[in-house]
Amino acid sequence: MVSPSDKRRQYVTGFTGSAGTAVVTQNMAALWVDGRYHLQADQQLDCQWIVMKSGQDQVPSISEWLKSVLSSGDRIGADPKLVSADQWLEWRSDLAESGIKLDAVQANLVDAIWNEDNGRPKPNPRPAFIHDIAYAGQTWQEKVGVVRNELKELGLDGIVVTALDEIAWLLNLRGADVPYSPLVKSYAYVSLQQVVLFVEPLKLKVAPIREHLESDRCPREQPDDLCVEIRRYENVFNDLPRLTAKANSVLLPSRYAYSGGVSFAIYETIPADKRRTSPSPLILLKATKNAIEVEGMKNAHMKDAVALCDFLSLLQEQVHEGKVQWDELKVVHTLDEYRQQQDLNRGPSFSTIAAFGPNGAVIHYRPSLETNRIIDNSSFLIIDSGGQYLDGTTDVTRTFHFGRATQRQKEIYTRVLMGAIDLATLVFPDSIDDTRIDVIARQHLYSAGLDYLHGTGHGIGSFLNVHESPIQIRIYGKVGHHFEENYFFSDEPGFYQENEFGIRLESILRVINKTFEHQRDGRFLGFEVVSLVPFDPYLIVPELMTFKQLHWLNHYQAMVRIKVGEELKRQNRMRAFYWLMSKTRHITEPCHRSKNGSPGSINASSFISRIIIAALVSVQLAVALLMSS
Repeated sequence: MVSPSDKRRQYVTGFTGSAGTAVVTQNMAALWVDGRYHLQADQQLDCQWIVMKSGQDQVPSISEWLKSVLSSGDRIGADPKLVSADQWLEWRSDLAESGIKLDAVQANLVDAIWNEDNGRPKPNPRPAFIHDIAYAGQTWQEKVGVVRNELKELGLDGIVVTALDEIAWLLNLRGADVPYSPLVKSYAYVSLQQVVLFVEPLKLKVAPIREHLESDRCPREQPDDLCVEIRRYENVFNDLPRLTAKANSVLLPSRYAYSGGVSFAIYETIPADKRRTSPSPLILLKATKNAIEVEGMKNAHMKDAVALCDFLSLLQEQVHEGKVQWDELKVVHTLDEYRQQQDLNRGPSFSTIAAFGPNGAVIHYRPSLETNRIIDNSSFLIIDSGGQYLDGTTDVTRTFHFGRATQRQKEIYTRVLMGAIDLATLVFPDSIDDTRIDVIARQHLYSAGLDYLHGTGHGIGSFLNVHESPIQIRIYGKVGHHFEENYFFSDEPGFYQENEFGIRLESILRVINKTFEHQRDGRFLGFEVVSLVPFDPYLIVPELMTFKQLHWLNHYQAMVRIKVGEELKRQNRMRAFYWLMSKTRHITEPCHRSKNGSPGSINASSFISRIIIAALVSVQLAVALLMSS
């Protein structure tokens, strides 16, 4: 995600997706997109553009295509500030094989034709603000100390930090420079002696921020007496060579998961003999949530569930009545308003996806005036949304049908749900990386000859980016990333029938340690679900599911009923409470064979747990009726 004033690719192509690369020659123009955007690119690009659908057979890479349409001696230009060093060096090497040169163009060519006179937005003027220790759980001084210990262990003198979420996390700063992500445009240099932040001075015009960073008393003589020196944002390219003059080795972070690493422009500011490249140590430090952040993430998801349940109860009621017309854009705006009613909310964590019917088949669809559909009872509605709260970030997807889904649609929904449950209940050795568990979520679709063209999970930040490194659950991933306790990430299998409908179910999971009475050597991990929004029982085919899956589902729905139900009553949102009661009803498990093969055998503990859940349900309903009367 970038600020509106930086959406150069969107300006020249018309494509609004979050990922893609445009290449323009004298005679042709091509856009590379991944599986999430194959349909969207077809819809948004005109006939001047070639859509390169990465992942499909015989689709060339950017370098392969350029070598096929250009000749030896030709030159390719790119802005080195906007291309990662890893990508730049890869392109440069590939193109050089055919005698084609990659040139650094310092004056961005899109900027030459796109300005405020023809609609370029102005940068957001809002200043940065302090992320309070009550939500951060650690002071920035403590975090800098940890980073310096990492540098010492690696034998390094300093690190250039360019990822905005890493800078925000490190210094406990947040801002409004990027929509949906509370980030401040900046660079940082951290050495064993000093901390320097390159940022527009107006972003820090609020006095408490300079006090927070101890900036007015910088520099200090003792490196342990921490302060952050402030320099102008645009000075980073001139100042880094001087700042690192006495250093022997400087870490320039390389590409890793969602983190692109330093740009080629930053890479070039450090002499070759001083450069050291590897993933930023801040990635794993930030991903491992401390106790305060863990509790904050849970609280944020509770508030988010209340907002969603309240909104969904209204939507279902009015669609069923047919007196009030709903469309996708109305869903987006109204859901945002419901989230804003919750304590500590600071807006959505990304642009809400509300996709009805055929629009649901566009994986990362965003409703617009041109594509907006009326919502009725004829098809599926996907709502993929999230909120930014001072104590956490949320991302949740549920799929609904306000009429009668076909048997095939219910079976596909159930298979998607079965995959989500199997991933959520997985227990595995910590040596297993994220690319190797994706098949768990896809297996029930595979068994019906179905699949989906996106990853199954991504890391999520704490009042930071909704997509956070390192976790990327992608069966097609080339680099694996390992899980650690208190990582948070999404579990989101789906299915998309082109021109008909889409289904996606997404919950956020927390990584936890698993211990066993007779455990062998090694550490085992498992997951704890954090999202608290029910699955629609009327779309589930229980006969397809195993006893274990149904047991987990009933336990989850009961947990949501109790936890969210109590909060809905506390906030006097009784319409939502009754809606929640209907959506979390117990699903009776079909008769499964026992281990010895005899039909109809019921586990005694499961039977007892069902009686307990039923009793709790009856008590809750009775109390609710008394309250409402």
